[in-house]
Amino acid sequence: MGKQTGSRIWRRAWVAAGVIVGVLLVGAVLAAAFAPFVYAELMPRLEPHVIVDPAPARIAKGRMFDDYFVVQDLGAGTFAIGEPRYYQQNYSYLIIGTKRALMFDSGSGTRDIGKVVRSLTRLPVTVMVSHLHFDHFGGIGAFDHVAMIDLPQTRADVSNGRLRPSRYAYLGFWDGRSAPATRITEWLSPGAVIDLGGRSLTVLSTPGHTPSSAALFDAADHRLFIGDYIYPTTLYAFLPGASLSAYRQTARRLLATLPGDTILWTAHCCRKGEGVAAPWLTVTDLRDLDRTLMAVQAGTATFTGFYPRRYPVNDQMTLATGLPWNNR
Repeated sequence: MGKQTGSRIWRRAWVAAGVIVGVLLVGAVLAAAFAPFVYAELMPRLEPHVIVDPAPARIAKGRMFDDYFVVQDLGAGTFAIGEPRYYQQNYSYLIIGTKRALMFDSGSGTRDIGKVVRSLTRLPVTVMVSHLHFDHFGGIGAFDHVAMIDLPQTRADVSNGRLRPSRYAYLGFWDGRSAPATRITEWLSPGAVIDLGGRSLTVLSTPGHTPSSAALFDAADHRLFIGDYIYPTTLYAFLPGASLSAYRQTARRLLATLPGDTILWTAHCCRKGEGVAAPWLTVTDLRDLDRTLMAVQAGTATFTGFYPRRYPVNDQMTLATGLPWNNR
């Protein structure tokens, strides 16, 4: 009787242990499969941050508009508006023609970027975001006229005539922000030309960082305003919606069409050795990124870290990706 009881206890213990191991294995598989979403949810805890540096803004190139925004004149009626005290050090771009102006990205929304824009031009201003993440879409409420790249992904977030990005398209929970809703006054297809009067901008679809990422090309001045697709420091290719194959396709398409002397004006500071200033890269940097993407896809690139994996691109950039089965 005692032996039978002991045997039953051991069998139950082994069954319980097997169930626990099975649950843990299933959990691990699910976490690996959905790693971009799991990491996105955990990121505020894994990487805690102060949203606005309480200290005065670091010395930045250009002129301080107030104690938060900096304005850098890029010439030819183009201004970079930076947020050097914001932890992501965003830069947005005001592009002015003779009839109207276009604001590329609306800032984080931490402060009212609209007053900076109004100090620089009295022309009608349309805002267009490079993508829907909170640090680019957050200030959209400062503008009455909103243009958006016309893609299935952006149309999917429209309800009752207003666009409100979904949770993982916006990611505002990182900063405790809810996604604003806005009425789109102008839908722009990839390849559309925006006439500002005396200068034109071509709308480009540049998926990779997100499915609905967009860029604006100024063919006359050989300038590409490209948001978060590429920028100095670490490229995020491991979050929900990122795709390495789309990244590579975009790189190949841009390399085939951009003049070799094109300057890429990007969204996050700072270039190595340059200090706080509007971040820029070159076609050579884009070519380096393309080579790195090719090596990552071929499995020949070296990396550090587990999640995200960090691949060196050149002295200005690192590419951060998910696991091989994530963000394909």
